[in-house]
Amino acid sequence: MKRFLLPSLLPLLLFSESAASDISNREILERLHQLEQKVEQLERENRELKALLYKSKNYEVASRERTKKLQVEGRVLFRFSQAEDLDEGEKTVYGDSGNGFEVRKARVKFKGKLNDGFGYTIQLRADRGSNVELWDAYVNYMFDSVPLSVKAGMFKVPLSMSYLTSGTKLWFPDRPVAVRRVAPVWRDVGVAVTYAPLKNLKFTASVLNGEGWNNGKVYNKDKKYVYTFAVDAVPFDNDVYEWRIRAGYETGFDESSKLVYKDYGANRVKRNLIDVETALKVRPLGLAFKGGYLYDNPTDAKDKNGGSVSLGNAKGFYVQGDYAVPFDRNFHLVGRYSWVDPNDDKDDSKDVDYTTLGFYYLLNGWQAAVRSSYVWANERHGKEVDNNLFVTEFQLLF
Repeated sequence: MKRFLLPSLLPLLLFSESAASDISNREILERLHQLEQKVEQLERENRELKALLYKSKNYEVASRERTKKLQVEGRVLFRFSQAEDLDEGEKTVYGDSGNGFEVRKARVKFKGKLNDGFGYTIQLRADRGSNVELWDAYVNYMFDSVPLSVKAGMFKVPLSMSYLTSGTKLWFPDRPVAVRRVAPVWRDVGVAVTYAPLKNLKFTASVLNGEGWNNGKVYNKDKKYVYTFAVDAVPFDNDVYEWRIRAGYETGFDESSKLVYKDYGANRVKRNLIDVETALKVRPLGLAFKGGYLYDNPTDAKDKNGGSVSLGNAKGFYVQGDYAVPFDRNFHLVGRYSWVDPNDDKDDSKDVDYTTLGFYYLLNGWQAAVRSSYVWANERHGKEVDNNLFVTEFQLLF
């Protein structure tokens, strides 16, 4: 304010000097000094008035800008599946209710950003014709000064690399059985913090209820929590190779409705899960590989009445490959082998390994794609089931 006020007064002072020759230069400088003092006083009073207005009950702060950009996304997945011999009421190896056509996924997502580093995501689903359900609901905050972000609400458990891969970009109609049975492949409610000190390195830690997504009952009934820690690194990424590795650990009390130990009478366990997964791309050859190993040593297992349950370790692994054929890089041939033993104290029909061959074709990137596969399911112990599965599906994103 001073630098605008003083120049405007200077001509007046010069005019006064020419009009009154008896005013010396010293007097002019003294008057300028007095004017500077008055300007400083006015500025100080102005700041004090603003502070008083801000504290006043009748003062209303101007409403801030709300959403900078609202983005609406959606997904429709139409599937046909046929198992060799599936009795009525039984499910396929992918967990579908039966054979035939179905709208496997129908989802809509709302995303937006605010003007102060905050963002939000809300996703609704009506998969398989079910009632509309809340699937994701979280806010996130990105710090400006440090490479740190915080997410709070209901979201995917941030552990398995395979599970964190968007379902829209899967090579197969579903994830490996080892991941689906051992890893926490569900949503939960809590807080996750991600720190990325380097471009190709990030650390994630979370505290979750440990209840999973349970028909809308997303509260912590047992007052115990689940904790996850993960490091995700890309050691190299160039025109030829890209290598990514993610290692994670989960501990704490897990009571999700999808918990594999419920098959053995355990309603709640304390997890001690190690998950290591990796991915490699060889770009000039159109080749990509993924694999992972999971091992869980559950303790303090309790049934629904609070009684102790004896459990063995859960373990599994998978390897899979993707080849983009040279004559059409939108056409990909895929293969996978996945093995799991959810309780190594028992040899039963839940000890399975699946071999899958198939393809996917990108009609318009992942926005419109076709996937098809055939699964050879092998129960290593107990009664063999004729449940080999053929699946073809069409995906459309909007």
